Amino acid sequence: PLILAGRNAHKAFLSAAALNNIEVEWIYPEDSEGLLSLDITPKKLKSYLENCKDKPVALYITSPDYLGNILDIKALSEVCKKHNILLLVDNAHGAYLRFLQPSRHPMDLGADICCDSAHKTLPVLTGGAYLHIAKAGFLADHAETAMSMFASTSPSYLILASLDAVIHQAESSIPVVISENNVTAQNDPIR
Repeated sequence: PLILAGRNAHKAFLSAAALNNIEVEWIYPEDSEGLLSLDITPKKLKSYLENCKDKPVALYITSPDYLGNILDIKALSEVCKKHNILLLVDNAHGAYLRFLQPSRHPMDLGADICCDSAHKTLPVLTGGAYLHIAKAGFLADHAETAMSMFASTSPSYLILASLDAVIHQAESSIPVVISENNVTAQNDPIR
């Protein structure tokens, strides 16, 4: 299979592609960008998909990137769906996006698979992460088998408990509302 991927992908993606014999077509940054940040726009993606020789099965992106920039996941998802390819998002630095109002989490914006390194932006013990799969089917059916090949048979229950606890804490806290001009707590009396 061929996967289209931003060149700012994490080493884990490179290792997974090598171990699974996945061919990668790289999207490189523009001259004004560095390898840590990559602006993949819906227009660039659409142009690539309409002109590519070999159709990829998925687009793999990093958002937020290592500098905090967030791609237009909703628009990229729409392009992917139109071209019948999966959208895979490395959301390692964006687990908190789910708890904003409205949610800006990739799964809520149309991603098919997303990974969150919760320990990077939430109060979770180091190593705590989530893997989200959009719907049942081939991906979900094989995820457990694939995870069992690479994951430990002896997970840390402290890490698992911290993952559960942060969800409870975040869902029972005051949501943050984002508008074009400001960020406020939902029950902020100044609004």
